[in-house]
Amino acid sequence: MRVSYATAIEMNLKKGKINADNYTAYILIGEKCMYNCSFCSKAQESDSKADLLSRVKWPKITLEEFVNNFNANKFKRICIQVVSSSDYWAELDYVLNFLKDKNIKVSVSIRPKNIEEVRFLFKKYLVDTVGIALDAANEKLFREIKGGSFKYLEDFLIAISKEFPGKIATHIIVGLGESDEDIVDTLLKMNKYGIIVSLFAFTPIKGTKLESYSSPSLERYRKIQYVHYIIEHFNVTKDIFSFDSNGNIMKFPQFEINNEEAMKTSGCSWCTRPFYNEKPGKKLYNVPIPRL
Repeated sequence: MRVSYATAIEMNLKKGKINADNYTAYILIGEKCMYNCSFCSKAQESDSKADLLSRVKWPKITLEEFVNNFNANKFKRICIQVVSSSDYWAELDYVLNFLKDKNIKVSVSIRPKNIEEVRFLFKKYLVDTVGIALDAANEKLFREIKGGSFKYLEDFLIAISKEFPGKIATHIIVGLGESDEDIVDTLLKMNKYGIIVSLFAFTPIKGTKLESYSSPSLERYRKIQYVHYIIEHFNVTKDIFSFDSNGNIMKFPQFEINNEEAMKTSGCSWCTRPFYNEKPGKKLYNVPIPRL
């Protein structure tokens, strides 16, 4: 297993300085993925360094080191990122059983084999949230970048969200080639079914198929964050947004937006993902402060 470098520092497994408060412990289970997402350092055909996920380094530790050094009182949540390796379940089972009697919220981000696997996570291990990433915001991009069917996964998310309302999350990556309109459509549908959306800015990683792509402009990312905030906080429909012929948002509806809140990291409660998409000292896509 691996932990994010900031989490390793919090657990006294590494030395270093953290430039943001770290309320969530981030751990990574699994190594080389059986899938081949074009942006991911863990993809089947990726040549990226083994300790990378996005731009964050994830030092390798043993299960014994995790159990002996993890203090649930230091965190508000633990987020388990599961790589779809052939042997991930045994390690995931071990960690979730260890956490089961700890007083801490547990999120699991996974590409589940079927709906029964999601039910198992909630009912056996009593996890708080299950994240199932869409990543790409339209069918064509999803097929090209992730492989498989966008509609199938979208329908899967909706079905399981009805069974576990308010407990299902997904990821949307801004900057893969989608239009603003694609993201608005996806955000509206996720919001309709109470699915939590975590926004990410695309981060090019050396060794991946998309290593030559550019990150989205901060201006565009802010625009999407404001849209996300509006959809989360107000009962809106698509017709309140104005788009040009390329699907770019041309005009915002007139709502009172809390700019500071909109710019914060979105996702499960207490999730801040410090510097997951940006380098310390550089522009911040997601401000690593917990949302209100």
